[in-house]
Amino acid sequence: MQASLRFCPNCGQPIGPDDDFCPNCGFDLRTARQQAQNTSQKESAKSQSSPATPSSTASATLATAGRPRSPRSPRRWLLVTGIAVILILGIAYFAGAAYYSQDRQVTELAEEMTSGDADDMAEVAVASDGTALHEDDLKPLAQLIKNRSDRGLLHNMIMAKSTSGMVQIVKAGHELLIFPKYKIKLGTADAVVKTNLKNATLTLNGTPAQVKAHDGQYIITGQLPGVYTLKLSGTHDGSTKDFTREVVIPLKGQASDLTLDAATAPSSSATASQNSHPASDTHADDNDDDYDDNGVTKTTRQYPSDTSKRNDNHSTSGIVGRWESGDQATFTFNSDGTYTATNNGTPSNGKWEVVYRDGNIFNIKFTKSDGGSIVEPFALDDDDLIETNLKIKWERDD
Repeated sequence: MQASLRFCPNCGQPIGPDDDFCPNCGFDLRTARQQAQNTSQKESAKSQSSPATPSSTASATLATAGRPRSPRSPRRWLLVTGIAVILILGIAYFAGAAYYSQDRQVTELAEEMTSGDADDMAEVAVASDGTALHEDDLKPLAQLIKNRSDRGLLHNMIMAKSTSGMVQIVKAGHELLIFPKYKIKLGTADAVVKTNLKNATLTLNGTPAQVKAHDGQYIITGQLPGVYTLKLSGTHDGSTKDFTREVVIPLKGQASDLTLDAATAPSSSATASQNSHPASDTHADDNDDDYDDNGVTKTTRQYPSDTSKRNDNHSTSGIVGRWESGDQATFTFNSDGTYTATNNGTPSNGKWEVVYRDGNIFNIKFTKSDGGSIVEPFALDDDDLIETNLKIKWERDD
């Protein structure tokens, strides 16, 4: 059945249901009716295939929601747990690596080793063979680093993290079974003592020294760095003589050779009636040796006084501090190499430097603030400082 047209699509004039052509313009109405019929059929087909009603869609959704969900897979829980454990272990490892890093440990080692407390120093140090060191082993080093320059040198040697030389950083076990633990390994050096005393015996800090003797030369072997008190006894021309000297095993370089001539040693068999005071740093504190010279204390004791001597031993051990002589003179040796002094109320200042040292006998170069300089000989004798040319005796002013 053809689709009904009431007006001509071309001119708009009314037409009859049986007209094949428009009576007004002659337009072919058959083609127009066929097109209208095709359009009608398409619209009918669309209406028949329209989507489900909202009520049916809601029912389907409810049906789906009502179904029970299956539980999560156990493998997924294991994976999540494993990842969490790995993250925690990773964070713990990196935190431990930072806390136990070599740089951090070495900084702490340097602080402990330069503390001057032999007990604390022994906690972080080992011998050259890796064995533990004890408090008594480190007392000589503790004495050495009382000097500011030696303390600074030791600190710098530790921070350099050297694996060779007198001061080394070595691994010594592990922290928490994982992170390397570090300690300070101390090397040793020898000291040479030359003497014309016969049948000499030597002790260091009261302990018999291990020595190799040959033709008046004694090599004290395997000593840790530090300041030691050497006592040497022997015979010469039928008399028993003794020396007490300071021996320094330096942190760098070799210890200076120590020459002990029997002619400068006191005889232990000498009597008081001899009234002699030969050179030595072992005198007891005998006030009979002292006298007052215009408010300055002087001594009658005799000591070596060769201001021309020079060597590489610049140790200031036992010198740094404030000294006084009588009631008119004071002298302060500062650790930074400067000095201040007063004499009869007149102040002076400048710089000082040890240019020669053999045990407790040494020469000091003084450079005054005006540029002039002079070398004076000194001796340390039972904690007294003796200016050996002028015989001025200085006592430490604590």
